[in-house]
Amino acid sequence: MFYTKIIIALCLLSRFSFSQNDIDAIRYSQTFFGGSSRSKAMAGSFGALGADGTCMGINPAGIGLYKKGDINFSFGLRFNTTNANQNGKDDKGFKANLPFDGLTLVGAWDSETDKDNHYALGLSCNQIANFNSFTNIQGISNHKSITQDILATTGNNTIKNLDASFAGLAYEVYLIDTINGKFYSLVNTKYNVNQSKTIETTGRNNEWCFNYAYGYKDKLYVGATIGISSINFNYSSIYKETDDYDSIRKTNYDYDVWYYASEKVGGFKSLEYKETFKTSGSGFNLKLGMIYRINDFIRVGSSFHSPTIYNLTDTYVYNMSASYDEGGSFTSQNPPNPGGIFNYQIITPMKLTGSVAFLNKNIGALNIDYDILNYNQAYLSSSENSIFNGVNQTIKNKYRQTSNLRIGVETNIKPMYIRFGYAMYGSPFGETFSGNFVNTFFTGGVGFRNKKSYLDFSFTRRMNQENYYMYNPNYVDKTTLQIFGTTFAVTLGSKF
Repeated sequence: MFYTKIIIALCLLSRFSFSQNDIDAIRYSQTFFGGSSRSKAMAGSFGALGADGTCMGINPAGIGLYKKGDINFSFGLRFNTTNANQNGKDDKGFKANLPFDGLTLVGAWDSETDKDNHYALGLSCNQIANFNSFTNIQGISNHKSITQDILATTGNNTIKNLDASFAGLAYEVYLIDTINGKFYSLVNTKYNVNQSKTIETTGRNNEWCFNYAYGYKDKLYVGATIGISSINFNYSSIYKETDDYDSIRKTNYDYDVWYYASEKVGGFKSLEYKETFKTSGSGFNLKLGMIYRINDFIRVGSSFHSPTIYNLTDTYVYNMSASYDEGGSFTSQNPPNPGGIFNYQIITPMKLTGSVAFLNKNIGALNIDYDILNYNQAYLSSSENSIFNGVNQTIKNKYRQTSNLRIGVETNIKPMYIRFGYAMYGSPFGETFSGNFVNTFFTGGVGFRNKKSYLDFSFTRRMNQENYYMYNPNYVDKTTLQIFGTTFAVTLGSKF
């Protein structure tokens, strides 16, 4: 029941603030591990281990453990599968892409006055979120229709005051009309129709890290990173209802209906509602970290990630069309070509991380990272005062503090290294390890190294489950989504 209330609130909010809502805030607040194949094979668990370029985005102090320069490039192949179940009907969506997973450039040198003190400068680019997915949902309506949702938004509004991106479009294509000042729909829910929705998303969040680190007496390492993120997110959904059974004929209405002979409107045949928006922009943050070498076998680390401040631009357009048994077919769009534009800002939660690593040069290494973050710290703003007051209050009320856990293991059987990892990213609603919206990762890989070069391979499997509603949950049945992401990646690198 808790989740249903949350999702109802989210669906209603998104209707009235275009695409700028708390779903956007959570999307850009949830970031995952990326970077080198060595790091991905160990589930991004490097907070106390150090000496990998990925550390710039995890614990900046880790770069201080470098004794030589390093350069590497990472690329991969990613598959995303979404299994959807709607009223007992299963459908599958699939999407593949070739992500650029990252690059690293590190320069390291000893202090001129004390060889036990080290300096390092680093530059890296990591993909911390990949948005590529395709979802396909189909099922019987169970005597429900999106027109019920449309009618619910009409309230006491006059025709000219209807929501232009939703009910206003429906009125333009004759899906709703009025008799004696009361709105009604051309879709009679006494009869079942087929419902379907396809959702395609593309894009990524790439973060450039500019890092400085210092190692004191090979015991204490401190570092700082300035992170600059680049976001590109594209969303397109097409919702359809079709009277495949030809049940809603002109004579099969149990309430008063206007017919328009000249427009050939009579008897519902099909409708389509398309939502499209694109988000682009950039953000910046600060990361601070430290690592302390207790002895040759144990290291501990901690880091602080400031909120990321994103400046974003959305372009959006909504289309609705309908066709009727009498032969009429109509389409309407809002806003008119080329669409609408909206500028706004998202501030993500800060994050605290504690880490511990156990090392044995002849056997390998184990690292554990534990993050704490509170999603109700996310915040939206714009130049239009108070426009996001309701959204920000929803964020505070609905989202919770949660945690992430990453565990990575590396086994040394020179010249080959075998790696495994596990990661759990908690739900924005507070759940961890199991339940909806919790992301689970299982990872592995191998690497080959000599004094000057290395080649690493990784495999990543991501799994999560969500409940989804094609529109307002008051008027449509739940869709269960099972989402699986599989990534194969390779890193080529050289020491200098």
